Amino acid sequence: MKISKITTQKKNKNRFNIFESLNGKDEYTFSVHEDILIRFHLRKGLELTEEQVKEIKEQDAIYQYYTLSINYLSYRMRAKSEIIDYLKEKEATPDAIDTVIHKLENEKLIDDLQFSKAYVRTKMNTSSKGPNKIKQELIQKRIPEVYIEEALSEFSVEKEVDKVVKMMEKKLSTTSRKKSFQQQLIQLKQSLIQKGFTQGAIELASQEVDLTVNDDEEMDAIRYQGEKVWTKQARKHEGFQLKQKVMASLYQKGFSMDLINRFLDEKEEE
Repeated sequence: MKISKITTQKKNKNRFNIFESLNGKDEYTFSVHEDILIRFHLRKGLELTEEQVKEIKEQDAIYQYYTLSINYLSYRMRAKSEIIDYLKEKEATPDAIDTVIHKLENEKLIDDLQFSKAYVRTKMNTSSKGPNKIKQELIQKRIPEVYIEEALSEFSVEKEVDKVVKMMEKKLSTTSRKKSFQQQLIQLKQSLIQKGFTQGAIELASQEVDLTVNDDEEMDAIRYQGEKVWTKQARKHEGFQLKQKVMASLYQKGFSMDLINRFLDEKEEE
């Protein structure tokens, strides 16, 4: 083909439309970014082979994918896998993706190790997630294991224990006293494990947190739970069997035998 005309696009001044003459008329053939126009010295009258046109189009597509990636990175740091997935959504070819990723890596715009370190610091300081949860999230982002381990070294045992202590103190001070303290503590530890904190850190934190049981609050809790259990079991049982069923249920809920007996004594006095 022979370029017969080059015009600037109305909506994008950095892109140019390339025309060739067919049957005496200028027909649109393709468009390129200004940088591609300059790189290939495109001008009116220049003749291009099919292979040259193919190469120009491929390079222009790569340039567009690179520009899209830069914009995508402008919002926050990204893992390499996130850029790859993003370009796949934009229907980039595997070769184009490889080229863009290689360029971004050379320019230090994507770096999975630095991304991992920043990710760990952010989650550690702004979320309630523990190291195990953060590790799983990095694995999902296809970060190499060696990078994950190095990044997680910033989430030291001391920092993890300190975070767990604060979370436990806050939770235990605000939890409604409708359950036994023991049951609340078990559920709290289970919640912390689900959030990704290690068993070791949780046990160390438990040694630093005040786990003193308030007898009055515990008695209020057993009355609340006990009344519900008593009402339910009284529909099926009575006398000694009723007391045994209530006792077993309350024990499973984490109440001490002393409190259970006090509650049952109260019921007998009614």
